[in-house]
Amino acid sequence: MSETRYPLKDYLVDPVDEAAIHRIGERIDSRMHRPRPRRFLPLALVGVTAMAAIILTASRIHLDAGPLRFSDGRELVTMDAGAVAREIALSDGSRIRLSPGAHVEPLESSGTTFSAIVTQGRADFDVRPGGPRHWVIECGLATVEVIGTEFTCDRAFGRLRLVVYHGAVLVRGERVPDRARRLSAGETLELAEDARRPLPVADDTLALPASPESGSSAGSLAAEPSVGGAKGEEARSRARLATDRGWRDLARHGRHGEAFAALGTEGLRREAKRLGVNDLFALADVARLSGHPADAVVPLERILAEFASDARAPLAAFALGRLELDSLGQAQAAASAFRRALALGIPSGLREDVRARLVEAYARSGDAGAARRAADAYLDEFPHGRHVQAIQGWLRLP
Repeated sequence: MSETRYPLKDYLVDPVDEAAIHRIGERIDSRMHRPRPRRFLPLALVGVTAMAAIILTASRIHLDAGPLRFSDGRELVTMDAGAVAREIALSDGSRIRLSPGAHVEPLESSGTTFSAIVTQGRADFDVRPGGPRHWVIECGLATVEVIGTEFTCDRAFGRLRLVVYHGAVLVRGERVPDRARRLSAGETLELAEDARRPLPVADDTLALPASPESGSSAGSLAAEPSVGGAKGEEARSRARLATDRGWRDLARHGRHGEAFAALGTEGLRREAKRLGVNDLFALADVARLSGHPADAVVPLERILAEFASDARAPLAAFALGRLELDSLGQAQAAASAFRRALALGIPSGLREDVRARLVEAYARSGDAGAARRAADAYLDEFPHGRHVQAIQGWLRLP
């Protein structure tokens, strides 16, 4: 290895003077303290917004877990509209609008299923799309299955009208063409109870059959001789008023007092002997909501006596039990009705309520042993049920 001939320092010359070094330093300093461009701010905002949406959605799902409830957290009960329309907000963001006189009865409610029956009148359902529950709405002549849509169930005497505003529903029933039909937005389906039988006329006059041989009660009235003079004619007029659509139209518009006045106790009992389940429920509502609870017992008892195999019979038993216990003070009769509701297969969404009310009925009747047994049955089935505290209080009744 050769050695350098001259010292290296003699060849190293600094090409930059002190002033240039100072300027370079100042330039570096200024760049280090300059604010950096916020090129990633929009992306950060998008990320924060997405995270907030995820958290909000997760919290809504958590809050909406379990049975469907009213938006204020109360458990669902029968929904009635009086003389004015009523709008109901639910815990999942869905809404139900009831026209005057409409009546909706919850059947089952859980984290995955909600079912109800429109017993009379018009109900508009706005079901939140993408919700966790499968909705099934019984409309008398058909069953509507829906996950997220807006539709109307308009139920009148012997007929049904379904209208879909957006989304789609599946309609099933014996009177539905091919027993099932899909309805999309803008489509309407109208069904009649019996196409061979003319629908009731719109005015307040009774549509009499062409001849008295038809065997209808109206024909019998028309064929009766004019016996009794003015009094007989007055009685027949009242009978015709009670059998036409007058009381139904009044009830449908929430005018239950006028409907009961049109019928009277005798007219209501006479109608209860010949009408079907839908109208028997309507008669019970007319009596109950007009302040005549004792008269509401008759149509409900006929449902249980002659239509026990109908899917709505358990609801009639439950309604009868509540009527006997809350309005008439007949605890023993109430206990019998609640037992009947359980035996007929009350929908699971109402089963806990029925079992709890059975404990209350036994306790109020003074049968402590039966109340204790009913309480044990409740706790076996619903160990963490929402009525546990109430049951403990009922068991302490003297």
